[in-house]
Amino acid sequence: MPDRRHSATQIEGVLRELRGVCGARVVADENGLIQEIHLLVEADRNPKQAVRDVESALLAHFGIHIDHRKVSVAQKGSASRLIDPNRLRWLDVQITHEGTRAVVAVLLERNGTVYRGVASGVRASTQIPRLAAAATLRAVEAAHGLCERFGLEDVSTTATVGGYPVAIVLVSAVRDQGEDLLVGSALIRHDPLRAVGLATLDAVNRRVSAFPADAETTAVAHISEPTAASAENDLGRA
Repeated sequence: MPDRRHSATQIEGVLRELRGVCGARVVADENGLIQEIHLLVEADRNPKQAVRDVESALLAHFGIHIDHRKVSVAQKGSASRLIDPNRLRWLDVQITHEGTRAVVAVLLERNGTVYRGVASGVRASTQIPRLAAAATLRAVEAAHGLCERFGLEDVSTTATVGGYPVAIVLVSAVRDQGEDLLVGSALIRHDPLRAVGLATLDAVNRRVSAFPADAETTAVAHISEPTAASAENDLGRA
């Protein structure tokens, strides 16, 4: 019998972390026993493998043995997988230390071309998320040929929505006609800095294409094919 201390919300949180899972819903009876599990997975995720992942995750995290017949899987349509090829995708964040300073480099990719942004500051744990956001803005500017168009106003990694941790980034966007404040958010899953980067992209995605280029785009590398990063890494998240 499963441990009653594990709520449906806790179990759903673990299931949403599984590869290719977009949504999860657990239906339990009045005694807290799981009766149904409903998953929404990406179009390229094998439903049978998704069910096996659920079985393994429940056993590993909660000690729960689940009958595979209680797990139903729905796949997103192929249209949902279409991604604008001109939008940037998150690749990586790299941190190096130079004495009391930290240097954060963020890599973004578009159509096989990699763009890099760098920010440095005091080597303090509270400052690293800010440096990751600032470096993401520099990478966006490099990809679009912009020069100091975006300024970082604030970063939060302590907010929660529905019990889930969320990264929130506030960005100022400066144009010839004035300035705007933009806000973006992303769920914090395994890597808070990645979430900060995605939140930063979310803040600027609908505005960056409206800025006229100040200079040539600045790439640091070219790869043969676009990275297979997940669709949530895409700058075009709604």
